[in-house]
Amino acid sequence: MIIPMTKYSLLVYHREYQDFLDRLRELGVVHIVEKQREIPDEIRDRYQYVDSVDKATRFLLKRVTGPSAVPDEHDGKEVYEEVVRLQNQVEHNKSKLNSLKKDIHELQPWGDFSYESIKQMEEQGVFMKFFVSPVRKFDPAWKEDYTLEEISTRESQVYFVVIATGTPEVDIPAEEVSPPTRSLTSLNEEKVKLEKQNEAIESRFSYLADTALPSLENYKRSLIQDLEYNKAVYNTSREADDRLMILEGWVPRESVEKVNSFIDSTGAAYVTSEPEEHEKVPVKLKNNGYANKFEKIGELYSLPNYKELDVTPFFAPFYALFFGFCLGDAGYGLLLVTAAIIARAKVREELKPMAVLVSYLGLATIFFGIVSGVFFGILLYDTNLPVYRDISAMLAERGTDINMLLFYLAIVLGAIQIIFGMILKAANETIQFGWKFAVGTYGWLTLIIGGLLVYLVSVVTGISMDSLMPAMYAVLVVSGIMILFLNNLYRNVLTNFGIGLWNTYNMGTGLLGDLLSYIRLFALGISSAILGLVFNTMAVAMSGNIPVVSVIVMVFILAFGHSINLFMSGLGSFVHPLRLTFVEFYKNAGFTGGGVKYDPFRKIN
Repeated sequence: MIIPMTKYSLLVYHREYQDFLDRLRELGVVHIVEKQREIPDEIRDRYQYVDSVDKATRFLLKRVTGPSAVPDEHDGKEVYEEVVRLQNQVEHNKSKLNSLKKDIHELQPWGDFSYESIKQMEEQGVFMKFFVSPVRKFDPAWKEDYTLEEISTRESQVYFVVIATGTPEVDIPAEEVSPPTRSLTSLNEEKVKLEKQNEAIESRFSYLADTALPSLENYKRSLIQDLEYNKAVYNTSREADDRLMILEGWVPRESVEKVNSFIDSTGAAYVTSEPEEHEKVPVKLKNNGYANKFEKIGELYSLPNYKELDVTPFFAPFYALFFGFCLGDAGYGLLLVTAAIIARAKVREELKPMAVLVSYLGLATIFFGIVSGVFFGILLYDTNLPVYRDISAMLAERGTDINMLLFYLAIVLGAIQIIFGMILKAANETIQFGWKFAVGTYGWLTLIIGGLLVYLVSVVTGISMDSLMPAMYAVLVVSGIMILFLNNLYRNVLTNFGIGLWNTYNMGTGLLGDLLSYIRLFALGISSAILGLVFNTMAVAMSGNIPVVSVIVMVFILAFGHSINLFMSGLGSFVHPLRLTFVEFYKNAGFTGGGVKYDPFRKIN
């Protein structure tokens, strides 16, 4: 459900404005209206700085090893500056290490030459020339003409030096390279030194993560509060020679009395109004204990528009069912529920709803794992377990099996969600624009639901469809008039007819494609079961028959294989129901989206 909002226009005397904003922030319920103008460079720079501090905070969070007994007496700003300085130092060292490794690799074929010794020899008139030649082109006869010494042979290349006196000219058909400017020993020493520096820096990061993270987080919060304060000032209009400050904001209707009481205590003037058609009203969702866990999933796409229905409670059950259908292994579901229960007891308060969400998805997976008969890749319908054995035999007598039933179930669930989405669309259009705008959608619902009811009556009662054709014709005529001629009573009939024909073409082609999209539920469930079965078979086949070793090998293959399968199938089970929700369901529900999240001006604790 979307909480109704009331707009406040606040009028405050300039000398009292700073104190007013401080108290308004303490109240923490007013979403300030942002002016449609260019953000000044000062605020933009502050945003970038806060983002940089946030990145440093998240960087340290990954390095927390545990609670520290050392009291946090750090300065948050100093911690941030040290983290950035050390990060830059690490990057500089890594860049230098890469260069050193390249130099070491190039110098290794020459051995540990001393550049100083080479220069001293040149001062005495003795020159060393360094050459590289492919093995196939190297001629040992060169040794008869020159003082030549082979150094090494690597990767089909011969590395050698020629010692010349008097004149440095050497006529050998080989590639001459520059002499080493540093010794191999000095390069390795510098490499070890840089690696130790990085190790020390990593130790420092761990220390800061364990002892100084709260200070850094407090510093980030203070920056955000200052930024929000500056934004509030920036979005304030100044009137009467800057003596009167006008600030606009949105307040949830449930908090109106509290805001009125606050404003009365300050002596400020205010005017309230209801949202107008053109205004961008912030959206605050309020759902029950089950549906609110799925709000984060809906936010991955978009918040609903303030004027439309909140579809979170309506897609939440479907999403959980679809996830369970795709993963479809009762064993994996047990793992998810167990992990969620453990995580809920250990994670921070703001992450507990996510743990609860995972437990819901795990329960749906257990349910579909029981229905499909899969437990850690074991196909229960192929076993002698009493219930599954009897069901399998019954299905075989009817010329089908559980996989065929699951295939049809995926299509039935898709049809139910599509029809449910169209019902929501009709309700949404009626709420926003009036029932006259939604007649066309009601017509499609009449056609689809009416046609299905006539068919079901034939199936249940045994009455032939020929006998029920008058009822079917009545459904076609009524729905046809609504779809083609009365789809929007705010338009004339001819316009409705043209638009109705176009909508009929789109619905005819779109509904079939939407319905077929739900087959992915069945396909993903089957692939998860098959992969689990494959790893089970591999574990048995590759374990051997050595008493202790075979058990260890089997356990390793099972743990490794099912971990991979759980990760891959779990990822698919998360993503594909998202696609069915955000594409098929949202489209048929007429979801508009584009809502702005309610973000009140408040003090961050």
